[in-house]
Amino acid sequence: MTCTQCTCAALIAGAVGWNCVTSNGTCQLITNYSLDNGHIVETTNGSFFFQQFPSHLLLTTSDTTAEITSTTTTTTTALDCIASLVGATSLLYLANVSSQSYTKYSYIYTAVTTSTRLTLSFRMDSNNWSLDTISVKKSGTSIELLANGDFHLGNGTGLSSCNPYNATKSGFVINDSLNAQSGSFYWKDGSTGAADYLYYYFPTDIGTNYTVSFYLKSGGGLPNSAHVYIGS
Repeated sequence: MTCTQCTCAALIAGAVGWNCVTSNGTCQLITNYSLDNGHIVETTNGSFFFQQFPSHLLLTTSDTTAEITSTTTTTTTALDCIASLVGATSLLYLANVSSQSYTKYSYIYTAVTTSTRLTLSFRMDSNNWSLDTISVKKSGTSIELLANGDFHLGNGTGLSSCNPYNATKSGFVINDSLNAQSGSFYWKDGSTGAADYLYYYFPTDIGTNYTVSFYLKSGGGLPNSAHVYIGS
C-alpha cells in the first residue's frame, strides 16, 4: 500500500490519524486511542506518536487501531475492504441526518471493468439505518444482477461484509416486515463507534451503463453516516 492509498483509506474511514511506513508498505489508521496503550506517547501539546510499530493487526475495544501490510504475496487483512475503495466513485454521502422514512436513491454508472463492486458503509451510534431493495440492472433491461439485493433469502447470501474497526452493533439481515421497505427482510445497521461495510460484486461490460438503486431509512441517531461507493 502506498502513502497516497493510506491517506485515502484514512479519509474514507474518518480516522483521527494515520501512519505510513514506505519501507515496508505499512499503513496504520487510528480511529481512537488510549494512553494506556504502551505503543502511544503523548506530547506536551496534546498530540501523540507511536513509540514502536506493532508487528500484528491491532483490533481491540480500548485501542481501535488497524494495520495493513503489503508484501509481494497476497495478504488478506481486515482492512482489505477499505483499501479496495481507493479510486472508487462515491455515489452517496450522508452525515448526521435526521430521522427519515425510506428514500429511494438511483444512479447511472458506466462500467470501466468486467467486474464491479458496490460498497455501502454505515454508522449510527444511537439508532440504526435500514437498507432494502438494492438493485443493479443493465440500463434498459429488467434483468436483476444481484441475487439477494432485497434480502428475500433471509440471510447474507450474495453479499460480503466487514467490520474493520471492531465497531459494536454491526449490520445484519433481520426478519421484520413492519420495518422492511418490501417483503419481510432488510439490512439493519447500527454500527457504533465506527463504520462497517457490506458489498456486492456483479459482472459488467466495459462502457455499458447500469442502473443502481436502493432504499435507505435513517433512525436519526447521532453521530451517523452513510457512504455508498462503486468501482472495480
